[in-house]
Amino acid sequence: MDKIAKQRLSENLKQSVKYLTLVFNDFFILALIFLFGALMFWYAQSMKTMPANLWFYKPLVGFIMWLPLLTGKLVTLIKKADMQFLFTQDEQMDDYLKPMFRYSLVLPYILIILLAGILFPFATIKAGINGYSYLVLVLSMLSIKATELEIAKRNLYFGRRINVTVQNISALILAVIATYLPILILAVVVVLNICLTPNFQPVFDKKMNVKTVFDWRYAVESEKARKDRVYAIFSMFTDVEEKQVTIRRRKYLDFLLPKSLAKENPNSFLYRRSLLRNPDYLNLLVRMTFFAILVSWLVQDWRWALGLSALVVFLTVYQLMPLATEFDSNIMYRVYPIQRGGRGKDLIKAINTALLLQWLLISIFWLIVLPINLHLAEAIVVLLVFVLLVTIVYLPQKVKHLDQRR
Repeated sequence: MDKIAKQRLSENLKQSVKYLTLVFNDFFILALIFLFGALMFWYAQSMKTMPANLWFYKPLVGFIMWLPLLTGKLVTLIKKADMQFLFTQDEQMDDYLKPMFRYSLVLPYILIILLAGILFPFATIKAGINGYSYLVLVLSMLSIKATELEIAKRNLYFGRRINVTVQNISALILAVIATYLPILILAVVVVLNICLTPNFQPVFDKKMNVKTVFDWRYAVESEKARKDRVYAIFSMFTDVEEKQVTIRRRKYLDFLLPKSLAKENPNSFLYRRSLLRNPDYLNLLVRMTFFAILVSWLVQDWRWALGLSALVVFLTVYQLMPLATEFDSNIMYRVYPIQRGGRGKDLIKAINTALLLQWLLISIFWLIVLPINLHLAEAIVVLLVFVLLVTIVYLPQKVKHLDQRR
């Protein structure tokens, strides 16, 4: 079982690296650099002006340190076929899950340590947490994550399961208390983690979850849900072959469609509805717009907000380009007598509508959170001009290039 686990982890790592190279492309790396620079600039400026030792600083530190605990769910890589071919290996599942457990700790541990480094000045200078207590706080967060994964591993067996929501709320409470009593929380979490290990059978184990029979159906469903979340993140940046997309009508978005079908041709009909009903493209638009709004709120400067929002708009267009080949593999699209010569113009019109809506939402948010003056009005106009230039200059060239490749 250990050999099977290592083989599956190797295959999963290769798959993850393949998609990560597509996710962290040149444009996204550039966006991350700008975002990180904007955050650090805002952070440094805020540290100079904010008062020290306010009552909510320590709970805020605990809340921020709790956020990485939401990542890194238990990776099992259990497949549906395992219910038939490995169902007799219940007693060997501990050996299978050990490397999976260690693998699952990598991402949250990296995030906790990175966030702890960024938060260190605020925690020690403004929140009044000394260096030793802060170190113990970080160790407590690492221990809490290990405990969460141990509980998730035990939940794979028949018995009483601890709900994920209960785990998250409990972890948040412990994280906040750890800012006041870090040593106590670390001791409690370490003891709890030891009690959950397979070699330790405490009295409360009989009431909690006796490890006897592996629940294969629950394990398969849990792993499928975890993979769907990972594929959803990857699909924001590239096509994911393994992801199953569920397309459905969203009536609340029908106002964005032409009221009369006579104004649309088949390509326009398909592109507009795919943009609004395919969760890959719709989620991309929502998340990129939210990303631009979040950055604008953090920087609190119209120049930074304009530059970063323009970058987000360009990245949105870049990541919407797979829509051009959305129906190429559809046999009915090829069978029906649909004119495909001018579909590039229909695609540009559909994307242009989405970008104008994105510009409108960003502009409205700017009017709410940024100082209203002439500079802000100029920034709104400049962003609109940038959107129009992207749709007039960049999009036709990109669509033409895609048509040549088909």
